[in-house]
Amino acid sequence: MKILIVANGEIKNFGFYKDLIDKFDLVICADGGANFCHGLKIIPDYIIGDFDSVDKILLEELKNNYKTKVIYDPDQDKTDLELAIKLAESFNPDEINIIGAIGDRMDHTLANIICLDQVNRKIKTKIINEKNEIELIEDFCEIKGERGEIVSVIPLNLVTGLTYTGLKYGVKDKQVNLGWLGVCNRLSDEKASINLQSGKVLIIRSKNLK
Repeated sequence: MKILIVANGEIKNFGFYKDLIDKFDLVICADGGANFCHGLKIIPDYIIGDFDSVDKILLEELKNNYKTKVIYDPDQDKTDLELAIKLAESFNPDEINIIGAIGDRMDHTLANIICLDQVNRKIKTKIINEKNEIELIEDFCEIKGERGEIVSVIPLNLVTGLTYTGLKYGVKDKQVNLGWLGVCNRLSDEKASINLQSGKVLIIRSKNLK
């Protein structure tokens, strides 16, 4: 099962997400993420949160439609995205993609990215917008793309055994810590791999940058 979570950050180019949306079995809106539904031309399967950011007229429409399950959760110790992730995990999906998680509010954007650390590692999870794909890994990932595509590797803690293949600037069995910036590397081939023995890194793929 593949699940799409729509968060309440920023979505500009609705057309970009059309093909992506068609690939998912279930759509969950994190509170105000439901406000993007009209532009995305979808009726979500679930909306969850304390409903402080969703349009009130839209919320009533969702409550009364034939499809959407509305879950009110006032837990102020968790963000709406955290609640949506936990709900998504309850379906034991193979993959979760999160859109609308990046925006002008840097505090919200950082919090949403950090939420990747809460997802079961068996579930392939990414934050995606028009220009970025963000994934957190603890062991291994393979990247397929076009030569020259930008790939950044950002450690979140002490990382050992960091090794790249297929990237322009390679490292082998490197130990790094939070503060080491492996930004703006590039695919030197159509496939690359990133391995580490311990620790956590964010893999950020940047596309269509001018």
